[in-house]
Amino acid sequence: MKFIHIADIHLGAKPDRNREGEEERGLCSWKALKEVVEKVKEEQIQLLLIAGDLFHRQPLARDLKEVNSLFSRIPHTQVVMIAGNRDYLAPASCYRTFQWEPNVHFLKSEEPEYIDLEGLDTRVYGMSYCHKEIPEPLCRDIQAKEGEYSTILLAHGGDEQHIPFHSDDFVGSGFDYVALGHIHKPMQIVHDKVVMAGALQPIDCNDMGEHGYFQGEIEDHACHVKFVPLHYCEYVSLKLKVSPDISQEELQEYARKHISAAPAYQQFKITLSGSCDREAPINTEGMKSIARVVKVVNQCQAEYDFEKLKLLYGQQILGRYIRALEEMPQNKVTKKALYYGVEALMAE
Repeated sequence: MKFIHIADIHLGAKPDRNREGEEERGLCSWKALKEVVEKVKEEQIQLLLIAGDLFHRQPLARDLKEVNSLFSRIPHTQVVMIAGNRDYLAPASCYRTFQWEPNVHFLKSEEPEYIDLEGLDTRVYGMSYCHKEIPEPLCRDIQAKEGEYSTILLAHGGDEQHIPFHSDDFVGSGFDYVALGHIHKPMQIVHDKVVMAGALQPIDCNDMGEHGYFQGEIEDHACHVKFVPLHYCEYVSLKLKVSPDISQEELQEYARKHISAAPAYQQFKITLSGSCDREAPINTEGMKSIARVVKVVNQCQAEYDFEKLKLLYGQQILGRYIRALEEMPQNKVTKKALYYGVEALMAE
């Protein structure tokens, strides 16, 4: 039985607000979902698992109709889905009354339940969110019933407020595959067994690295999966070391050349480190104006002439502070204390 496992599609999210290309970034998740549906059709995938947060917020009826139309293109594929903490089943949620295509199965209970998929010899367990948070470790005590069928657990969580779990919770649970969502980084928690799909596409610049889906196959209770990346958007970290003798224009030109040589789907989070001229600090707004830069983190420290400051401030607090710190054992802590202390006293 061949399957695809996705999660955290977050349809309706608006990444990179007030940035150039904002509207197109908002469509990336829709495009990625459509590509998944096409892959399901092309490769005759029998089961599509959606481990929560299909939508970024409470979906409208028109949103559900759009997704349902996509699923109607794959009538021979069984789709099993749950609601996550973002698109949880609120009392007035459109999820509660929407009529899905016959091949779509929504496990709506907040208590674990299961569905038997005829023709696939597969039983899928799962539970949805009816509240924004579920702090109880619901995965800990779920056991798959023995049988001739394959067993899959569909769940959404992994932190303290959203169905916390440990990998040991699934040892001896009897599931052939555990399909998880919520954490946006794709990872195999237990190889070929317990898998966090990650976000289908990144939702903000903290979702670093490749994103996509997992494709797998279960045969005789043995499972094998592989990660398949989708490149509509990828956030990349660019770390730049700054020195007092480098100019703003030189720094921006270096960043532009590096970014222009990268694939067009990559967006960049720049982190500046090192030391800069105290009289001419780096203009982070100038760095943000570079195309495809979504965030700039400035960790530069202004360079101080401590010998000059000791002469200028002699027995004043600043001068005495510098000498006291210099007489202490030199390590990372004292160096930071010296810098931050001088910076604070200079501000005074």
